[in-house]
Amino acid sequence: MRKMKKLKYTFTLMALFYSCLCFAQFNTITPTIPKKSENPKVSEKSNIEDPVKQKKAKKSWKQVLNITTKSDLKNETKGSTKWLTSQIDSLKTLIKEYSSVKEIRKNEFEKLKDSLMLQAQNRVEETKKASKKQNFFTTYDFVDEPAASFSKIVMPLKNKITITSSYGTRTHPIFGTKKTHNGIDLKASYENVYSVMDGIVTATGWDSKGGGNFIKVKHFNRFETSYLHLSEMYYRAGEIVKAGFVIGKSGNTGNSTGPHLHFSVKEFGQNINPSHFLNDLIKVNNLIATYNE
Repeated sequence: MRKMKKLKYTFTLMALFYSCLCFAQFNTITPTIPKKSENPKVSEKSNIEDPVKQKKAKKSWKQVLNITTKSDLKNETKGSTKWLTSQIDSLKTLIKEYSSVKEIRKNEFEKLKDSLMLQAQNRVEETKKASKKQNFFTTYDFVDEPAASFSKIVMPLKNKITITSSYGTRTHPIFGTKKTHNGIDLKASYENVYSVMDGIVTATGWDSKGGGNFIKVKHFNRFETSYLHLSEMYYRAGEIVKAGFVIGKSGNTGNSTGPHLHFSVKEFGQNINPSHFLNDLIKVNNLIATYNE
């Protein structure tokens, strides 16, 4: 009986063991093989770019401490230099525009001043004539009065006329050669220059032969007076001037050893001695003054 029980027990254990062998599941670990990338170059580039991106992501100690580098200073200097140059150019343009406007206003002021002086002189003359007409003893004369009044005659300079270089052949003060001096040099240190008689301006500008800035005025289709070495000119060609109008300012432009006024005169296109011309003007002016007394 005992043997039978042992056999049954043994048989039962063997059956259980066999069933476990048949229906047991075993978990196996299978190694995974990495897939090869289709483009090996792309993978290499990505591997190379990753550290570059990591480097770019990292801030340098100069950026952290906010320190300006030499390259930054150069860029800032270039930018500031360009800005400063543009500002200087615009400032120069403004200065040129202001100087041109100032010159135009100055010329207009001189013209206005001359016209006001002329009006005042005309009023004085009209007052004198009216006072003479009131007293018939002073106006009584056998000579008929001229229909047109005489033009006023003045000297080219307000101060005393001093000739520093006369008309004719002379040794040139700069070149040292003998040349014909077609005018006279008058002592004048940046002074107002006056039109000697009524006339019209025929030419203004720069004399390429050494006369510097000049103005030419035609009088009564006979005389032409020229004023050279001017520092300033107040009239242009075609404008009408009266005797005594300030047409410019004496100076030292052109071939000149010092500030003065070169004054020359032509009669019917031929050069004449300006000293004789001025003396004749003084004589005529005295005759006019005597006649009007």
